[in-house]
Amino acid sequence: MKYGYYTIILLTLVIFISTSGCASNSPEDASEASVIAFLNAVNEGETGTAYGMYEGVDFLAPASIKMMFENKGIDQGGIKEINVVSNEISESLAILKVECSVSSFDLTGKVKDNSIIPIYFRVQDSELGWIITRVSFDYPLSMEDAKLVEVEVEKTSIDLIADNATFIGVASVIMLVSGLYLDKKDKAKKKEKNRVIDLSGATPIQKEAIEQYIKIIPPQQIKVGGKVAVDVWIKNFTQQPYYNFAMKAKFGTTVDIENPNLFFDTIAPGETVKKSWIIKPKSSGWASIEEPTVVFEYASTKYIGVLDPAWLQVQ
Repeated sequence: MKYGYYTIILLTLVIFISTSGCASNSPEDASEASVIAFLNAVNEGETGTAYGMYEGVDFLAPASIKMMFENKGIDQGGIKEINVVSNEISESLAILKVECSVSSFDLTGKVKDNSIIPIYFRVQDSELGWIITRVSFDYPLSMEDAKLVEVEVEKTSIDLIADNATFIGVASVIMLVSGLYLDKKDKAKKKEKNRVIDLSGATPIQKEAIEQYIKIIPPQQIKVGGKVAVDVWIKNFTQQPYYNFAMKAKFGTTVDIENPNLFFDTIAPGETVKKSWIIKPKSSGWASIEEPTVVFEYASTKYIGVLDPAWLQVQ
């Protein structure tokens, strides 16, 4: 069974909201929200969460979701935009076509290609809301061969409430996934903000020795007032891990920054990892990321290095 303690709690909340008349999501909105939440979870590497939203035979385990998307050219963090092109609903079934704007990266983390990849979904309304039952990359799906999938839900005392409710909340899956997902991200964000970068006792290292495996990649379009992510890619080309890898920088008054400190922690040999500064430009023109500073431990020695400034063109 894929649903546990959190499902029961959130389902209870949905039922009370639904029976009180507070729920107002249409089937179109609810089915689309389930698909978008699924794709966002996959893009963040939360394949366990994505698998909890799925009931079918396309994916047999969370790892198969990751494998399938990578085989189709969609790596973690590669989805930049999700557009629902069509949504056909017939009673408790929905067929959706989604176009994902996808970026691919080379070994240094630099964007090497951008493409539009269509994905087709079959979504089914159930006791837990709209569940994804079919995913296709190769051909469109249709209602003609659509069959309802039996979604197993463990019977508990909460079901007595559900069985007597006049309306099962169509937003239950959305609340389940987004609640767990946002709670996890919120806790992680708070933890990151409270962490500090310790530079004490670090041995200086020349920028030429580190700039080959550290890439700061601003987005192509940066507009005033909009939040954007400035990606920082780290590649470990050595045979030993980097420990306590962290990076900070100085940002001018023309941009707001959520957190100037990035923590990569342990980077295994051969591994490529990415973190992002989330900034919000306040004026057009050129903005700079000054003194990008990295600190890490390698082979029992702590190092510190400073890279050249990175420039952002704000429109």
